[in-house]
Amino acid sequence: MIREKVGFIGCGYMGFGMAKNLLKNFDVYVIAHKNRDPIDKLVNLGAKEILNYNDLLNKDLDCLMLCVTNTPIATSIAEIISPLIKKDLLIIDLTTHDKSGTAKMNNILHSKKIKYTVNPVMGGPVQSEEGILGGIWGGNHLHFEESKKYLSSFCKNIFNFGTVEKAAKAKLLS
Repeated sequence: MIREKVGFIGCGYMGFGMAKNLLKNFDVYVIAHKNRDPIDKLVNLGAKEILNYNDLLNKDLDCLMLCVTNTPIATSIAEIISPLIKKDLLIIDLTTHDKSGTAKMNNILHSKKIKYTVNPVMGGPVQSEEGILGGIWGGNHLHFEESKKYLSSFCKNIFNFGTVEKAAKAKLLS
């Protein structure tokens, strides 16, 4: 059986548990970063480490998840990866953005038939590793079921808030 491929950028404080849970059902490709500990643990559990964005996006991914610290980091990554994406890719952005962050991300990624969705989470690193986070999903409703297939690996509940902007606002209000 061929397993679907998930790329994961941001395997730190929150992302480690998410990526660890994804490994149960998917081939997971993690991007290297300065904190080696979570990357080494994930590789020991079966993840494949990738050294740069170009190599990551050449893996014919089914889904790419982004779980980084803030909007400036996320938009910087989006600007780098958007020209490298070669197919209609589902991106699930798990970053908690500032009030205009998801709109910025959507503008960067919308130009390339990228299925950009957001899913800021409720919970912390313990819930992430236990796979019981709450998800505040937003995006085009046509991509909700596809997103849930991946998100259910680490989210006990996923709530559809409509657009990416509405989901981001709901997270900031919570």
